[in-house]
Amino acid sequence: MRAIALLTAVCAFAAGPALGATDPYLVKTLKASMVKSFKKQAPSLKITKVTCVLPKDGVTAHCKGYFTAGGTTGYYPVAATIHDSGNLTWTAQSPKCLDPQTKKYTGCG
Repeated sequence: MRAIALLTAVCAFAAGPALGATDPYLVKTLKASMVKSFKKQAPSLKITKVTCVLPKDGVTAHCKGYFTAGGTTGYYPVAATIHDSGNLTWTAQSPKCLDPQTKKYTGCG
């Protein structure tokens, strides 16, 4: 019985990084790039946090760049890729803003 419990614990620990794995270098690099880009495009917008989920297969990570701007909080869905050369490319989609009444993210409008 102890062997089964130990095996279960080892498998759960090993599966942990594969499920929702992140790369600190990607997060740091993407945040710096987003801050620089949005500083020019929307000076009042502040990127507060970036989270990414690495793909199981492929090279494009799915990230969220959280922001605040004029009392509004939200996030940009971002597709990010670090190429073999080390260069980062990313594309932000339309932002999602937090509705303070429902506590859910919806389109900003």
